[in-house]
Amino acid sequence: MKNLNLKKHRTFLYATFAVITAAALRIIAYQVEDPLDFTLNLIRSIIYIGLFVAWGISVRRRIIQPQVRRYLTAISALMVFWVSVRSVKYLIAQAPWVLRHLWYMYYLPMLFIPFLAVLAALSLGKTEHFRVPHWANLLCIPSAVLILLVATNDLHQLVFVFPEDAEVWMNDYSYGMGYYMAAGWMLLCTLIALVTMLSKCRVPHSRKVLMLPFVPVTAAIAYGILGALRMLGVFPLAWLRILAGDMTVVFCLLFTAVLESCIQCGLIQANTHYMELFDASTVGAQITDPEYHVVLSSKAAQDIPVETLQQTEQSPVMLENGIRLSGATIKDGHVVWTEDMSPLISVLKDLEEAKENLQDNKDLLEEEHAVKKREAHIAEQDRLYNIIRRDTEKQILLMDEMIEQVEKSDLDEERRHILKKMLVIGAYLKRRSNLVFLYDKDSMLEAKELELSIGESVHNLETFGVTCAFRSELTEPILALNVIAMYDFFEEVAERSFNDTSSMLVHAVKKHDYILFSVDTDSRSDFYDLASDTVKVVQDEDGEWKLTLRLDRG
Repeated sequence: MKNLNLKKHRTFLYATFAVITAAALRIIAYQVEDPLDFTLNLIRSIIYIGLFVAWGISVRRRIIQPQVRRYLTAISALMVFWVSVRSVKYLIAQAPWVLRHLWYMYYLPMLFIPFLAVLAALSLGKTEHFRVPHWANLLCIPSAVLILLVATNDLHQLVFVFPEDAEVWMNDYSYGMGYYMAAGWMLLCTLIALVTMLSKCRVPHSRKVLMLPFVPVTAAIAYGILGALRMLGVFPLAWLRILAGDMTVVFCLLFTAVLESCIQCGLIQANTHYMELFDASTVGAQITDPEYHVVLSSKAAQDIPVETLQQTEQSPVMLENGIRLSGATIKDGHVVWTEDMSPLISVLKDLEEAKENLQDNKDLLEEEHAVKKREAHIAEQDRLYNIIRRDTEKQILLMDEMIEQVEKSDLDEERRHILKKMLVIGAYLKRRSNLVFLYDKDSMLEAKELELSIGESVHNLETFGVTCAFRSELTEPILALNVIAMYDFFEEVAERSFNDTSSMLVHAVKKHDYILFSVDTDSRSDFYDLASDTVKVVQDEDGEWKLTLRLDRG
């Protein structure tokens, strides 16, 4: 920090020495004759032009915000233009009208420098893509009008008033309304710029420091007033002409002092001392040339071989102890930096272990789920098998009895008769079980399921020697419970008719909101015990039975 302050003070001392040297040359030039006078004044102009050029270059290096940098650079260019015009006027030009119009050209920088300062103040704290609002550009109109008013002063004399009897319009003049308008506009723009900068300042300086830019502004106002009084002859002020008679240089220096003081106290944000900041950075970074020879290095940087640095062009390189070396291409070289990845690597290891644990838990949960799924499947199968066994218990017992009869019987005819009965009952057990499985999946069944179930039983009855016919007029889906009920009813009639029937007619039809399922048979068995609210039993005078089951469709 001590070195930084020394460098800053050294720059200030150099600038002060240049100004004192130029002022001394002016005083000496008053005491000598041409051509030494011309030479001294030319050197003095070159010193001032060099100062303003150097300040403009410094601004371009220090100011980061593009718009502010552009406006301040334009201000420095206007100062160089102003000093150049002044030098041509006093050192080269001879004709009075040329001298007068060069004098008028002073007001181009005088009016536009404060205007550009206002635009710079409005751009402070904005992004790189910021553009000043349209209303701010309207401030250019008064400056342009006033410049036009000064340039055409010979036509109207509203800015400088020359005596009517003057042979040459040059030094003998007074100020008109236009002059005071121009001076007021310059002062107003300067104050607007300073107030705007103060309102945007976020630097925690004291109020005394923030008031620093007003010192050269006050000095400029006082200088302008004293100069006007001297020109009017109110006060001779010969010392003022000797010490600060070059109005162009004085105003340029004072306005430069205003802007530079704004930069120094933080009203205009600037970034400087990059090398010192880079050196003090806690990031281990290095800047190299295109061949990876280190040009600038921070204190935290490690000594890394050139071969390792070159590998960063492809991808980051892992060093020892979890340090990662990364690189990027910059203008005329490369930048490389190190990052301590050990905490991240430790976290990644923990995450890997957690991932493995989660995978183990996942495998266990999947296995547990599979076991539970198998158990649920077995339980479901047991439930369905229990339902089937409960609903077909009578037929199962009957099959067991018939098996025993077949084993005990020695007569082939009797055994064939029993086997035919077993064929009918077996078809029922198969189809009845199938209906239970279908019902477990859906409460509604297609009418085709009834046809398939009864159709298989009818086919087996025909092998038993019974003439059967089945006709169904059902086409829409039917409640599964109704299908099962109709099939159970058919099986009950068939089992009772095994030994004494020769024909059986089965008919299913839909009637409005119910279903009629009827079985006609010539069996000699008694079916009156089947009669109920839903079953109608009728025997005609020929002894044939008509049994009708009525089921609600809902």
